[in-house]
Amino acid sequence: MNAYELESPERKLVMWYKVKELSRKGLRQAQICRETGLDKKTVRRYMGMTHEEFVSSPTYHRMYVKILDPYEDTVQRWLEAHNDLSSAQIHDWLKERYENLPEINPKTVFNFVRYIRAKYEIAKPKATASRQYAKVEETEYGEYAQVDFGECWMHYEDGRKVKVYFFVMVLCRSRKKYVWFSRSPFTAELAVYAHEKAFVYYGGKPKHVLYDQDAVFLHDENLGDYVLTKTFNAFVNQEHLDVIFCRKSDPESKGKVENAVKYIKYNFLRGRAFYDIARLNEEADHWLSRTANGLPHSATKLIPDEVFEEERAYLTPYTGTPSLPARQMMEYTVHKHNIISCKGNDYSVPLGTYKGQGTKVWASIKEDVLEIYDKESGKQIASYKIPKGKGHYVVNPEHRKVHHIQKDKLETEILEYCGFDNLALEWMINLKEDKPRYYGQNLRELAKGMYNFEASTLHLAFERSLNSGMYNAKDFIALCDRLGRRIPNRKLATSLKDMLPSAVTEMPEKTNISTYSKYFS
Repeated sequence: MNAYELESPERKLVMWYKVKELSRKGLRQAQICRETGLDKKTVRRYMGMTHEEFVSSPTYHRMYVKILDPYEDTVQRWLEAHNDLSSAQIHDWLKERYENLPEINPKTVFNFVRYIRAKYEIAKPKATASRQYAKVEETEYGEYAQVDFGECWMHYEDGRKVKVYFFVMVLCRSRKKYVWFSRSPFTAELAVYAHEKAFVYYGGKPKHVLYDQDAVFLHDENLGDYVLTKTFNAFVNQEHLDVIFCRKSDPESKGKVENAVKYIKYNFLRGRAFYDIARLNEEADHWLSRTANGLPHSATKLIPDEVFEEERAYLTPYTGTPSLPARQMMEYTVHKHNIISCKGNDYSVPLGTYKGQGTKVWASIKEDVLEIYDKESGKQIASYKIPKGKGHYVVNPEHRKVHHIQKDKLETEILEYCGFDNLALEWMINLKEDKPRYYGQNLRELAKGMYNFEASTLHLAFERSLNSGMYNAKDFIALCDRLGRRIPNRKLATSLKDMLPSAVTEMPEKTNISTYSKYFS
């Protein structure tokens, strides 16, 4: 029986019995709160009342009316369609769709959503364990911003899937966010345009900007002497920006924008229908004002827009005008032989790119170079110098190699070296699910690099990788380098002969037999 189907007094009585029963079983107050969904004060009051005291109390007969009762059917429908929605997202959707929504505290919405979940038995998916963090000191006004990219699958109203890409910038002191969406993956030109739009949005620019080591910005890490891409380098010099790149495999060193990316995915995008990119950007602008920058930040407890009023004066003025790059990415159809046709020529793409009729990739032309990007991941999969004339078939030999990978042997080799570590097994299972096309390649990379580290270092790296969702063997080995020392190179003995002293293995000097023959002639 669901207690929420009963009238208020009866429901309260059922919940009173429930609290008493759980208390007799030895559950603590906090556990009873989680089990019943009741407030801790209500649980404490119920635990201290006898049956007679409870039924004679004023609260037993009192009928409460919730301020959000008129929206119960709407909230129920949203939660049944998307059971992972948070109360913050429900609050934002209500404000977006109902102009006459009364002013309510986020805690009121949280309690109402919890009530709806309990009443209609709509469970929320459990979150996985997260990494532990320490609070860092606040930066000065106008000094730092963080930038990152994100991508997310959305759905049209008819159910068709569509992938969108987005650029995010966060001012570190005020936490004021900016987001701009694109239908195509970000190139250096498109990223510069997004920067310009962000600077116009803020009315200025910070002195330092923190980035990942993304190929959009960085051509070569060069042992810390970073070589920027031509377009981004020109933009940085023009705007006199101080750019800072995170170390590889450590994206969480710019946690403010990492959190903003998740916030956009799970508060703004989750459950939202896609119509077109212009409408999505318009909806995002309203969401930034209404929610992302208009509500108190969970860490600072301050409203970003209000703090920004003070930070604005410290930003460097920006007088440019954003100009959408002329070079736009185009969609190209992948033919069943894993080729695309562009400007009268055919170009190969890796085997496995074609996944059936209608498979598409992104491609762009810059000067005399054709760049091809996977439409699902947004990663570059091929780059060709465009030949003169038409009718050419340009092929990368690597795209036509069939690698017969004995993956089971590699898996066994890795597990044996790691002492059959359960974390190693879990990591490989997730890797196979996350990157099925590159599973064997990642295993070979891991098997080649793991012998440089002790099993304990690998165990810690597997744990960190699982917590952060990192499934890339090169990044994994880079993480091992940060977590532990490499095993010094040593020449291993391959046979008993190799282990014997050198004097034992010395051969006696040989003398020709004719030398002795003259003595016996």
